[in-house]
Amino acid sequence: MTHYFTNFIQHTGQIDSFLASALLWIGFFALGSFFLGKTKLYEAAPFFGWAIVNFVMTFLGVYSDIPFQVIAIGIAAAAILALVVALRRQDRLFPAGTLKLVLLVAPILLLVSAMIGSQWDEFSDWLITPRLMLETGSFPTAANASRSGILAAYPFGWHYVTYLASLMAGRFLENAGALVNVFMLLTFSFMSIRLIRTGLGRADDNSIPGWTLLAIGGLSTTLLNTTFAQKVALTAYADVATATVTGLGAVIGWYMLGALADGRRKEAMQNALQIGLLMMLLVNLKQSTVVLSALVVGAVFLAGLRDPKIKFRELIAMLPAMVIPAIIIFFVWRYYVGQELTAREMNLRAISGWWIDEIPQILSRMLLVLSKKGAYLLLLVMIIGFAVRGMIKYRTPFDRLAIIAGAIFLGHNAFLFFAYLSTFGKADALRAASYWRYNMQIGMVGVVFTTYGLGILWHKYIQARQWPKQVAWLPVCLIVLAPFIAANKLRFDRHPPLPHFRAVAVDLKELLIHGNKLLVIDPQGSGESATVTRYELGGEDIYKRYLSAYQRLTREQLYDVVYSGEFSHLLVHSLNLDLPGVLGMKLDENRSYLLESTGASGWRIVKTWDRP
Repeated sequence: MTHYFTNFIQHTGQIDSFLASALLWIGFFALGSFFLGKTKLYEAAPFFGWAIVNFVMTFLGVYSDIPFQVIAIGIAAAAILALVVALRRQDRLFPAGTLKLVLLVAPILLLVSAMIGSQWDEFSDWLITPRLMLETGSFPTAANASRSGILAAYPFGWHYVTYLASLMAGRFLENAGALVNVFMLLTFSFMSIRLIRTGLGRADDNSIPGWTLLAIGGLSTTLLNTTFAQKVALTAYADVATATVTGLGAVIGWYMLGALADGRRKEAMQNALQIGLLMMLLVNLKQSTVVLSALVVGAVFLAGLRDPKIKFRELIAMLPAMVIPAIIIFFVWRYYVGQELTAREMNLRAISGWWIDEIPQILSRMLLVLSKKGAYLLLLVMIIGFAVRGMIKYRTPFDRLAIIAGAIFLGHNAFLFFAYLSTFGKADALRAASYWRYNMQIGMVGVVFTTYGLGILWHKYIQARQWPKQVAWLPVCLIVLAPFIAANKLRFDRHPPLPHFRAVAVDLKELLIHGNKLLVIDPQGSGESATVTRYELGGEDIYKRYLSAYQRLTREQLYDVVYSGEFSHLLVHSLNLDLPGVLGMKLDENRSYLLESTGASGWRIVKTWDRP
């Protein structure tokens, strides 16, 4: 029982990690409050504020020598000033009902505040890069890029979150990204509530939602979201950020088209500027999100072209505000990559290197992955179906939203196919690597479509009936109890063998010194143990290489690597039939070993650890 409760209350570090992450999100709210415009989309405010921070840090980080710590102080001062101004004008800072929703989700917030890094991509990029930023106060350079993430040239919009929260806490916070992911999902819940009310014919209702509606909003972005996966949402991965910004861009684009159709050009221009802020943030989250940004703008433009009430020249007039901010920050970052971080990102191969002959297998694998996600596949088919109907027979604002969502869904999956064909390695292309996770990046567009559509259906067919009132308690119970029921599953950062890998790697920092060269050998593993070791040792100073199940080395090849003279130490996490003979010693498969070279005579055991 004690072990169960430590899923929620485990260490004192939960306090500063939660407070720093929460203060950062509040600061984004304050800064973004200046960009709300007439529509007062309070749930979009933190993303506007984040976009401004993203631009300031990127621009100054590239074109000046001002340390990030100094820039952060300026941003903090601006956020405090914005907060004071917001309070003095007696306007809301948060969406109505925020405190009530926080109370509903307090268990999951408590649980996430206790978590630490656990996933491969966290250790290889999403944590190690902002940790280096915290140490150096700048972007990685050509001189220290080996101590950064394996894709050090990825844009830094998401890294700023972990960096700024850690700076406030005075220590590196591995779970800052996970906490902010939860904050983003909760904030987006209010967009779901807004769209539900719009579907119910209550678009102007800004009252505090009841407990049931708040719970439904929270569930729409989490448990009832067809793309929700705890090993993505509750980590430092950037996919939740990508999904929420994309979803907001689609919704505000929809509002912009509605304003244009009704002749409210000034309001439409405000929406276009808001989209510009969001797209500026989106293109600076990941390398591939420049395409997603183009898809959002293109989808909105397509829906505008189909709307007979919207004049073409007025639609065209919106484009500069929507795209210029993203173009500016894109080229700012590309300049820095060209100067300092070349060959530190994924690159497009020459056409002769594309996997043309493998197209049938790539497509069949993509379809196989989708077929295993039944709810998402059904939603995908429905969205595309309604989008086609809207293009053929445009009638209502729902058709407008369906066209936007359908274009984004189709365009994104077409881009993923192109990426497998032209960018990924053959093995990853043939298995459609991470295809499901990449589809999570458009998940909030699905949430937007679903909540608005269900609001319409509820208003039309269900609202007048009595039975919904009798089960109004169900969403509240579900959102409160779910973290307690699934606590052990949600705390995947405690699942073996990860804690063992981390404990061993932490010990290595005391056992190895600068100049040592480490080879990690894990012939039964995926390579995760090596990724964790590299992270804990701070990059590629001591850590040099790993051997895992994927290398499939023969005995002779294994011997050549081990006795190449390149390595001073070996970290052995698992065995195969050849390894003990190659090393010339008897080893226990239930232990991990640190071995030190003794020169020509072989290796000696420095330390052992019992495997769990």
